[in-house]
Parts: sequence; C-alpha cells; structure tokens
Amino acid sequence: MTGAQLFVRELQKRGVAYIATLCGNGLDPLFNACHEAGLRLVDVRNEQAAGYMAEVTGRLSRRVGVCAASSGVAHVNAMTGVVNAYFDGAPMLLITGSSPFATIGLEHFQDLDHVALAAPVCKYARTVDCAERIPHFIHEAFTAATAGRPGPVQLTLPLDIQAAEVEGDSIIKVPESPAPAPAQTLGAEALIAKAADLLQKAERPLLVVGSGLYYAEGEENLAQFVHAFSIPVVVPIWDRGTINGPIDEFVGVIGAASGGPRLLSDADLILMIGARCDYRVGYLQPPTIREDAQIIRIDVDPHQLRQGVGAHLSILADPGSALSQISDACTNREMPPKIAWLQEARSRRTQFQQTVLNAAEKARDGLHAADIMGAVQSVLTDDTMILVDGGNIGQWAHQLLYDRYPGHWLTCGASGVVGWGIPGAMAARLLYPNRPIILISGDGSIGFTIAELESAARQNIPFVILLADDEAWGIVVTGHQEQFGGPISCELGPVRYDQIAEAFGAHGVRVESAAEILPALKQGLSADRPTLIHVPIVRSNPADL
Repeated sequence: MTGAQLFVRELQKRGVAYIATLCGNGLDPLFNACHEAGLRLVDVRNEQAAGYMAEVTGRLSRRVGVCAASSGVAHVNAMTGVVNAYFDGAPMLLITGSSPFATIGLEHFQDLDHVALAAPVCKYARTVDCAERIPHFIHEAFTAATAGRPGPVQLTLPLDIQAAEVEGDSIIKVPESPAPAPAQTLGAEALIAKAADLLQKAERPLLVVGSGLYYAEGEENLAQFVHAFSIPVVVPIWDRGTINGPIDEFVGVIGAASGGPRLLSDADLILMIGARCDYRVGYLQPPTIREDAQIIRIDVDPHQLRQGVGAHLSILADPGSALSQISDACTNREMPPKIAWLQEARSRRTQFQQTVLNAAEKARDGLHAADIMGAVQSVLTDDTMILVDGGNIGQWAHQLLYDRYPGHWLTCGASGVVGWGIPGAMAARLLYPNRPIILISGDGSIGFTIAELESAARQNIPFVILLADDEAWGIVVTGHQEQFGGPISCELGPVRYDQIAEAFGAHGVRVESAAEILPALKQGLSADRPTLIHVPIVRSNPADL
C-alpha cells in the first residue's frame, strides 16, 4: 500500500464522499488512489471553487468537507475557502499537494511554506512527513476541525510521502470509532439558575442565536424554549440558520446593512446563544443596546465566551443542552410567557417589511429584486435549499424572505465574501440529490466563479440560478450615493449572462417581465443541468427607505 492509498482509505473511513479539486503539481498519486478506491473527484476550474465547495459542505452537513489543491499559488487560491471557514467556524480540510518532502527548502518546483500560510486561520496545519503516521495525522485534523467551535484544517501531502510503500505492521493504529457527535456539556447549575432568574425578571428578553447552536444541533431545543415562553429570537446576518421552519417567535436577521426593526436597542435582556460579539450586534455597546441591558452568553468554546466584551453572565456549555436546562428552570419557576413583547416584536418586523416593500414599489421602473423574491416565495417548500450570494440582492432576500430562514438556507457566512455561490450550489446538490436548489446571485458576485457552470454541467450537477443584474456592485453604489453623490468605480457593463450559461453547457434564460420569472424557475427546477435565469433589474436597495 502507498501513502496515497492509505490517505484515501482514512478519508473514506470518515465518510468523505468526494474531494473538490483542481489538478496540478503534487496531486497525481492522490488522484490515482482516489480513482482506484472509488472516491469521487469533483474537478473545478479554479482552486477558489474547490475551497468554497469544501467549506459549504462543512456548513451544510456539520461534517468535514474536503478539497485538494496543488502547490504554490494554487494553495493560496484554495485558501479563500479556508478563510471563509475560519470566519464562520466551518469544518473543512484542505489537502495541499507538494513536491517531495526531501527537497523542501531547496527551491524545488513551487517551493512554498504552505503550513505557515494556513496556520493563522486553521485549527490544525502540518506537513505529512511520515507515511506510516497518516492515520494519526488525519485523526488529529478531523478531531480539530469538529471539536468545540468547528473550523478549517490543512495537511500538506508531499509526493514522496504519497509514493512511499507502507507495511501493515508499521502503520500507526487509530482506534475505530463512530463519528464524534456534538459535545453535550451541561452548564453549571448555579449559572443556569441565575440565567432563569434574569429571564423571569426581564420584560423584553431577546435571543440572539448564532452558528454555535447550529453546530450543537440545538434547533429543536431552541424551538421548544421560545415557543414555551414566547420569546422573540433573531439570527445575526450571515450565521447558519437555526430555524428549521417558520415559527412565530422568529423575527428575522439583525446586523443587515439595510437595517431592521428596533429590537436589540429595546431589549432589557440579551441572551447570546452560540453567537459572536461583533459589528452585527453593535459590539454589544450603547446605543445599539440599552445601558441597563443584561447580557447572557452561552457557548461550548471558552474562547468564544472571552471574545468581545464579555457578559454579565457567561455559561460554558453546549448551547442546546444549556437551553434545555434553562427551559426546565424557567418552567419550575412558572415563568409566564412574554406574550406582549413578542407581539410587539412581530408587529415591528411586519411594519419594517412593509416599509421595504414600499421602497421597492417606489423604485420600480421595470423588473425589480422584489419580483425575484416573489417568485422564490411561490416555489418554497420545506425541502428547498436557498443560497444567497451577493451584497445588494442579499439584502432584499434577507428582508423579504426572512420568515423562511430555516436551517437549510445558506449565505456567504460571517466573512461577507461574494462569489462563492456557484461552487456552493454544486456542494449543496452533491449533498442533497433530490432537493430543489436555488441560488440567488448578483451580477457582481457571479463573475468570480461563473466558469464553474461548465464544471457543473459536465459533471451532471444541476441547480437553478436567479441572477439579479443591475450592472453594478449595488450595495456599494448605495453607499457612494450617500457619501459622494454618485458611484465611483463600482458600475459594471451589460453582459448577456444567459448566453454565457449556454456557452458553458448550462441552460440560459433571459426574462423581460416579472410574469416570466416563475415559469422559468419552475422549469429550471426540473432540469437535468444547471439553469441560469438572467433577470435585468433596476438599481435599488432596501436601505433607500
């Protein structure tokens, strides 16, 4: 057995279904080992796309997504997905091919310290320097990627290590064990009791629920808790959705550039559950929050509890278990539901959404982003996977589709990156062969990876793209209008994206009226190849209220 064959065997043991990759220096033995073992290689045209596919797989499945890139600049390209995973806390593995370990540092072809570049944004990064220890290295990498707050890991795999012959008795043994489940760590009873006391006293509590609850698989505990006590819940924009379906207590996202209803600033208690203290919550500083607001933070990772400005009460526990504990404690105290505050929060959310719709009507001079959202709303089912790639079109999606923000929505993540959408849709289709997959993208975003339409078409990976084309980096145009009176270097030219899609082997449709969007969308959802629906829209932003 070779080192490459051993490496592939260890990946398959851990349930890896495919590797997203682009061929190049240092990967040939690994590719051949994958071919021999039946481990699928999904090839792309840019290493960025491979990185995005791996991190999206991690965010959608909670399992380690895997990509492979060749050495040098290829590694740097793939690091785009790694950085996105770092921001969002997503489990993924980047395998970097390399010229032989024996000549590292002697200026062999594409000699670069891949580990040094990866380490600052990875939970684990190292060069595989001993073929017999491959099971050990992969075990360490996968454990690091999924423990505590998940995140990216990286392994550099040199050619001579891949080619090395390894004997059964010399291979480091790693005990066979099932895939690790999320840590179930209970909060200290005294802290849970104090949290329940604070909730009982609060008149306007607000739950801010981040990706940490998603990775703890605590969605059901959340739904039960907020339903029992009528507490409004919000998700920071870009975080993984923790709402599996429409519930009355969910009142949308916070931290959007286009604003939102007044909720955070009026809450007298803010319960941060697996969420970070950052710009999306105004760093938990006045005037974004009340001077007298009490802050409770719950996280399974002690570093996350120390991040930001801290809290009045910090509970180290997995968010799902802690919510269940707090729910029991509140029940024992016979805490009454916060019905009046929930009704007020829902009313404010409805009023704000109506304001956004009014802004859309005011800006209407032809096709509008709201027309796209209306078509999407018409086809949504509990199984529909929605991906949103783009700043301006993303704002419209968050504001108008907020009531359908279940766990199978996906946005760019906390990094705010654009351009990941097509690789993300490819990853979603590979994970969910039978679900409707819809990518809502802007014309700026799609330019980063539009060539991957060819990759998807060639490898029979279908999905639908609704492309909102305003010939601009729309969200930047809005900012420039306010600051400078007009756009500066943020406008784009006219492009026939439907024809580009056809040239790449996908199906392209250009619509000229709102009535054409829904039929094209329905047809695309039943197609056997990627479908791009080109929707030229007027420039507008929900912030233009």
